Amino acid sequence: TYFWSFVVAIMLFTVGGMFSIYEGAHKLEAGGPLASPLLALGVLAFSIGMEAFSMAGALREVNKVRGGRSLWAWFRATRNAELAVVFGEDLAALVGLAFAFCAVLATALTGDPLYDALGSIAIGVLLVVVAILVAVEVKALLVGQGVEPSVRRDMIAFLEAHPAVEKVLDLLTLHMGADVMVAVKAKMREHASQAELVEAINGVEAAFKARFPETHWVF
Repeated sequence: TYFWSFVVAIMLFTVGGMFSIYEGAHKLEAGGPLASPLLALGVLAFSIGMEAFSMAGALREVNKVRGGRSLWAWFRATRNAELAVVFGEDLAALVGLAFAFCAVLATALTGDPLYDALGSIAIGVLLVVVAILVAVEVKALLVGQGVEPSVRRDMIAFLEAHPAVEKVLDLLTLHMGADVMVAVKAKMREHASQAELVEAINGVEAAFKARFPETHWVF
């Protein structure tokens, strides 16, 4: 379900973009006046308002996790595939609607259908580009990618602050969809017996999973 939801979203963007490019090319050849421009502008203006509201919600969630990074830097580094897809969808929809509004307005003011055709082509190119960017990011997460560097640093700091751990020698991570697998090589502090050492290791693992709930496997 996780995989196919992303595939469907990317396919919709790609097919929608290609169809929009086709429509724009057809309008360039056929020409013809724009039907009901005022109605079209009204619908587009309303859609822009609704999409801006949705985009504001997505940005609030992005701002919670991106820190001081730019939106582009966050998008390239994020391991949150769901949020990346939602952000990409909202951004493409909002910019596409703005393109459409400007194109229809220009056609209504000038009477030249060229602007409407170019607007359709621009929207199509935008959708295809966003589909490619989202596909690249989602593919990296589905195939396998480590956690963000800042999260890895937090993991190491958490382990080294634990009273049972003397030093973390290495820590490897792997995203498997939304879940994370972690492999830790650490030097434990001295314990009176092997049983106490095993109990301490289990305690560190439980504390680690509680602190980083996205972690489903710890070795």
